[in-house]
Amino acid sequence: MFRLAHRPRLLVLALLCAGAPSLYAQIDVRMEIPRRLYICYEPIIATVTITNMTGRDLTLEDHPPDKWFSFEILNAGGLPIPPRAADYHLPPLTIPIGQTVKRKVNLVNLYPVTDYGVYHVRAAIYMAALDKYFASPVTGIEVSEGQTLWQQTVGIPDGQQNAGQYRNYELLSFRQEKDNMLYVRIEDQDAGVVYATLPLGRLINGYDPEAQVDTQSQLHILEMVAPKEYLYTRLGPDAEMLGQQDYTDLRTRPHLRRTADGDVGIAGGVVVQPQTAATMEAGPKLSDRPPGMPVP
Repeated sequence: MFRLAHRPRLLVLALLCAGAPSLYAQIDVRMEIPRRLYICYEPIIATVTITNMTGRDLTLEDHPPDKWFSFEILNAGGLPIPPRAADYHLPPLTIPIGQTVKRKVNLVNLYPVTDYGVYHVRAAIYMAALDKYFASPVTGIEVSEGQTLWQQTVGIPDGQQNAGQYRNYELLSFRQEKDNMLYVRIEDQDAGVVYATLPLGRLINGYDPEAQVDTQSQLHILEMVAPKEYLYTRLGPDAEMLGQQDYTDLRTRPHLRRTADGDVGIAGGVVVQPQTAATMEAGPKLSDRPPGMPVP
């Protein structure tokens, strides 16, 4: 994955020229962002496709102060969003004649696109031989906030990494275009650090998710993702994925249960084996989502 940021000076004039066809060379740049609506601090994954249509092998490389790969992000008022870090370096990339390469970038790691509002995003590829940028079409995204369903602040016990710190666990509902989704957010509010804001699965009306924290400050979540289908997720204080398991209520409905020693587990229900779970139409799982640990 690229780890880069926006160039320090504006690309507006160069990008305006990028849409004009060249008689000598052409780079086709496309960018895909899966959907328009995102919850605050959720990873926003942009897939950038670069096709070499120059008629020869093409090597893309930095030509200071120009970077061969960059983004332009504007807010709703048309003002550019500054990067988290303006200085970066990428090794050169050679694309054979007629070939296409793809790269995925988490924009939240690179830009503070965490304020509520609309953003306009495009990727730009710089070709030093022509001193010219080739830009993707603009894609619009909107960042909003969900509705808090449950939250709890806990301390990290002695003997664990970051012992003595506090974590705020929060479950949020967020309405996407097709489904109402359940999200989990883990943050250190004192330090202003958001460790994760990630989707767990669909929310079914009338079935609130269950959440409990055990003696190790691990978060346990059980949610219904489809009729008779449940997803059990365990997370650590620093957003570590500790496990996920599918359940069904063919016999009894599963629920979270705290034991006498303070541990938390599942009571009732029937575990769905992996080969069976693959055929179920459950909601997306945390393990299926790209990582993202933005720092505000």
